[in-house]
Amino acid sequence: MTQSFRRYSWIWMSCFIITACAESKHETEAPIVQDAPVTDQQPKPQPDPIPNPDPNPNPDPNPNPDPNPNPDPNPNPDPNPDPNPDPNPDPNPQPQPQPGTEPSDGDPIEITVDGLQILPITYAPYTTLQRAHRPTIGTKVYEESRVKALIKANEFRVNDTAQYQKYGMGYEVVDGEPWILHEELLPKSAPEFSHKGKSLTWFWQISDPQILDQESPCRLEGVIVAPYVTASAYRAQGKYSTHMFDLHLQTAMRLSSMGSRPFDFALVTGDVADNAQKNEHEWFHRLMAGGVLNPDTGADDDPNPGPNNDFADPYYTQGIGKLPWFTAIGNHDQLYMGFAPVTAETNAACVGDTVVDLFDFIPILASHTFRDGYQNGFQDASKPDSPIVTTGHTPADPNRRQVTRIEALEGFYNSPGYPAGHGMDPDIIEKGYGYYSTYPIPDKPIIRLITLDLNREDWSEAELETTQFNWLTEQLEDAKAKNELVFIQSHHGTGAMDGSTISATTLVNKLASYPNVILHITGHGHANRLTLNKTDTGGYWELMLASVIEFPSQTRIFEVVYEGEGYITIYVTNLDANVPAGTMGEEAMKYAAARKYFSMSKDSRYEWQNEKPARNLILRTRVPKEIYENIEKYEWSDVIESETLLKNLKYQP
Repeated sequence: MTQSFRRYSWIWMSCFIITACAESKHETEAPIVQDAPVTDQQPKPQPDPIPNPDPNPNPDPNPNPDPNPNPDPNPNPDPNPDPNPDPNPDPNPQPQPQPGTEPSDGDPIEITVDGLQILPITYAPYTTLQRAHRPTIGTKVYEESRVKALIKANEFRVNDTAQYQKYGMGYEVVDGEPWILHEELLPKSAPEFSHKGKSLTWFWQISDPQILDQESPCRLEGVIVAPYVTASAYRAQGKYSTHMFDLHLQTAMRLSSMGSRPFDFALVTGDVADNAQKNEHEWFHRLMAGGVLNPDTGADDDPNPGPNNDFADPYYTQGIGKLPWFTAIGNHDQLYMGFAPVTAETNAACVGDTVVDLFDFIPILASHTFRDGYQNGFQDASKPDSPIVTTGHTPADPNRRQVTRIEALEGFYNSPGYPAGHGMDPDIIEKGYGYYSTYPIPDKPIIRLITLDLNREDWSEAELETTQFNWLTEQLEDAKAKNELVFIQSHHGTGAMDGSTISATTLVNKLASYPNVILHITGHGHANRLTLNKTDTGGYWELMLASVIEFPSQTRIFEVVYEGEGYITIYVTNLDANVPAGTMGEEAMKYAAARKYFSMSKDSRYEWQNEKPARNLILRTRVPKEIYENIEKYEWSDVIESETLLKNLKYQP
């Protein structure tokens, strides 16, 4: 790794805490594969409260300055000032390693703010172009087949985390993955891909973090093996759910600060909470706004006495700063465990202190399969291994109450950050829906973001009703008349629309009939998927992103480049959280990698390999003349960040 990249990691961490980060330019090929198949016993400081959602949200046309001011990490003056100060001080002083002690690329960056740690990430940045995390199972002593047999025989369970290392469960680092080039939407006469053009936008997507309160007594944490269910809602990595989100956020924001310009915006494609609980939503808003985050609930747990050393300890999160962000509500944001309506019974169970059998109150859980396969319970955060408790009591917490759909939407609308309201429409929110249309780059009103709300009120899968479909048509017609590029965002993708009033086929045909629609960006499925939606009238790319909470736990950078003559290139680069070895972040990712082997008899390694064609991508398409002539009216960056920054990162652990 070059000295410039080494020094930049120090610069990024310090200036992200102290001031706004200065921009840094980098010089400008990763190999491209052609046309692959599509398919933690002192009182803990408490965070500043996130205000409750305003039941009558009204956008402020003149939003406050910075909603996320960063505190001075060194507020006390130096008692021994230098008698001979530097006449030309560095305006942005950075911590520097001592001679002979320069960290290696994989070493953790360790910084505290008022005694609270910022979760460490690696000294050097990387994307999945440079290195990737691959799940592992088996050792020389316990071969893969033997470990799988133990799982099948119920002799090795998902909550036996003390045995994970013994059986080789976790992940390993392997070589990075090149971009895969797709040109199925181009005419045969299209020019060859040139790696050149004008960068219209680059932005970041995160999906399905499912931030969870593992101590909540209403969770389905009991592990029972049944014919159709081999793992409950239990996730060993669940105690690290806020940490996983924060580590991904840090990873992405560092890359944003390293470009010739920061990201234009960020997309959060739903399921920010896991059980629609108020505290889960508040943790999300704190993670985005920055400041002190305390992931503990109920009693003040400290399983490893002392600060900054276990999952229940408060820590400092830097937030997303002034980067605009926009969200699409997901099923877990407003349903019990993501699949059943919130009721008086589920709410009482969540805010109570006793494990309650909710099966008789939730119709789908009353079925034989689910009753055999699930059991209520929680994780005991007073112990380092956070064991499962399926009967008895836990300290109650009123912040565990579940929010309604409108409360969740109002929470997003009133969340600190930019822009005010985050693009959402208060009139539509009042009706109980979260669809909206906005310009994510205000000074470039040629890119329109249309967000759909495909959530049902009683189940996890998608529903598109006629009123929203008609609204969508109006938005598409307006964008067409104004010659705008259109990105669609939703939590659910078209693959989750079985039984929807408006079918998946109808939606795909509608979107494909507008040549200015080039992307549909989704989550929900906890997997990376690429779908070419092509019809007789046109086509566009639909991309599902894997979840943060489950392996491979990735986020994604998009960059849209105009090549000229209507040709558009979309760079898609996946990010693994840059977690150093020996940290809580690494443990979380290892737990996530292991879990899939216990879930519905899945083979985590096979799934990881099978998703490879849908991770790092270059997608080419073309738009009509009237649209590209409108594109050419604006000034765009000559720097393609994917080519000059992301591709050229060097990581040498």
